[in-house]
Amino acid sequence: MITVGQTVRDLVAQAAESTRPLAEARALPPACYTSEEFFAFEREAIFAHTWLCLGHQNQVPNPGDYFAITLIDEPLLVVRDQEGQIRVLSAVCQHRGHPIATGQGNCKQFRCPYHWWSYALSGELVAAPEMDKTVPIADLRREIRLPALKVELWQGFIFANFDPDATPLAPSLVKLSDEMANYEMERMVVMPETDIPDLPWNWKITHENALEPYHTQFVHKGYHEMAPASTATFIDWDPDDGQIMHPTYFREIDGGLNPTGKAMFPIIRGLTEEQRRRTVFASVPPSMFLSLKPDQVFTFLDLPQSVGKLTLRINFYFPEETVKQRSFQWTYQSQLACTKIFGEQDGATNANLQRGLRSRFAPRGRYCHQEATLPQFSRWLVKRYRQYLGLEPAVTASGVATNGR
Repeated sequence: MITVGQTVRDLVAQAAESTRPLAEARALPPACYTSEEFFAFEREAIFAHTWLCLGHQNQVPNPGDYFAITLIDEPLLVVRDQEGQIRVLSAVCQHRGHPIATGQGNCKQFRCPYHWWSYALSGELVAAPEMDKTVPIADLRREIRLPALKVELWQGFIFANFDPDATPLAPSLVKLSDEMANYEMERMVVMPETDIPDLPWNWKITHENALEPYHTQFVHKGYHEMAPASTATFIDWDPDDGQIMHPTYFREIDGGLNPTGKAMFPIIRGLTEEQRRRTVFASVPPSMFLSLKPDQVFTFLDLPQSVGKLTLRINFYFPEETVKQRSFQWTYQSQLACTKIFGEQDGATNANLQRGLRSRFAPRGRYCHQEATLPQFSRWLVKRYRQYLGLEPAVTASGVATNGR
C-alpha cells in the first residue's frame, strides 16, 4: 500500500474523460505516461492486484524446469515442482535479499549464490550453512520460505497475481477464450523467447499502439496492406472484460503479414473459415498482448522497468507438426525478419510518442473510428485506478466487496 497524493488523484479524475463513448473520448492525460509518481501508483493499483502473464506452461514441461522473469522490479521464478505443479515464487533469498537464480534451466533445488541458502522447488527452506550456531535450522524452516504468488493457468499461459484475494482470471476472458479454443494453445510448441530491454516508452503505449489499426496504413505503409485498417472490426467491451480485442480481415483467406501476403506455415488444423480470413489482436493487460493468425500465434510480454522504460519479451507458438517440417527453421527465420521490420517501425513511433508526451504542448487528442479499442483500454485502466482509491468497489475471491485505499 502506498500513500496516494493529490496529483495522482487529480489525474485519475481527469482520466474519466478517456472512458466516454468513442466520439466523445479523449486520450489519457500525458502525465499518466510520464509521471514517476503516477507510475508508482500504477505499480500498486494495476500490477500488484491484476493477473500478470509470465509465460507458457510448455516453457517448463518437466519437474525442475524453471525460468526467471522480472516485472516491476520483482525478480520471480516460474518453476514446475517435483509433483508437476507450476509455481511462481519470489526469487529473492529470505536471508539478505540476493536473487537466488536467473535465466532458465532445470534443478532439484534453488541455491542462493551469496551464502548458499537453499530452497525446495516449492519454496521451503532446505539448508542455511552455519546458521545452526545462531538459530536452529528447524526454527528457520518453520519461519522462512520463498514468498509465493497466486497462479492460474489459462489457455496454457501462466498467470500470477501478487494479491492472494484476487478473483479468478478465466471468467473475465470468455470472449477471448472462445476465439482461441480452436488453437489448442496448451499443445503448442513455444519458440525461444527474444528479450528487447530498455525500450524508451511507457508500458501503456505498447498496448495502445498494438491495439489500434489506424496507424498501420501509415507507419506500416507497404507492409500491412494484406490486412488493411479499413477491414478492422470492433467488439463491444463490458466492464467485467479482462481483454481488449479486435479482428482485422485479410484481403484473401489464409493471409499473412509478409512479402507474399500469404501464411508462410501450414494452416492450423481445426480453425474455421472465418478464423482463416482474419487476424485477431488482443491485450490481456497489463502484461500480455497476442496476435492470432491462421498459421501461428504471436505474443509479447510488456515488462515495465520505469515510467519510461520497458522490456518486451517476444514469443511465437506453432503446432508440433509445423515445427517438425523440414523447411521450418528456414521459414521461421523469414518470419523473424518480417517481425523485426514491424518492431522497428513501431519502436521508433512509440519512442517518439513518449518524447512528445513530455512536452508542455502534449495533447489529449480525439479518437478516430479505427481507434475504438483505446477508450476500451482506458475503461479497463480507470476502473482499476478507481478501485484502488476506493472510488468504486473491488470484489475479492470470496465475493466480498472492498472499499480500496
